[in-house]
Amino acid sequence: MNSGAVIFAANVDRVARFYEVLLLMSPVHVETGLRVIASDRTELVIHQVPPHVLPPVPEGTAPAPREDTAIKPFFVVPSLAAAREMAPPLGGYVFPREREFSARRFRACNACDPEGNVVQFRELLLTPT
Repeated sequence: MNSGAVIFAANVDRVARFYEVLLLMSPVHVETGLRVIASDRTELVIHQVPPHVLPPVPEGTAPAPREDTAIKPFFVVPSLAAAREMAPPLGGYVFPREREFSARRFRACNACDPEGNVVQFRELLLTPT
């Protein structure tokens, strides 16, 4: 059993693809309105919600950050610079390099998935900062 999170989305396929690519995850279960993706240690369940609950973000539009939520998950990525380049074609973005910060043994930056969910990506460092 892995640790993980459930992410509610209007466009399950688009949101799942964003996390699959950036977090190097693979689909393990797919059905209408639900996709489960996983890596060795983490599982994400992308669960569809009706459009009146969460309106879809049009393709080609940068989502506005939804920062008024009670939780912000963080995920390790191989490279913040690579994530910053890869996110826009997948519908999301990583905030500019100037907003990165270092703590303990990682460098971090906030990002938005294709529906504006704010997450934090962390790049592990070999030495503490």
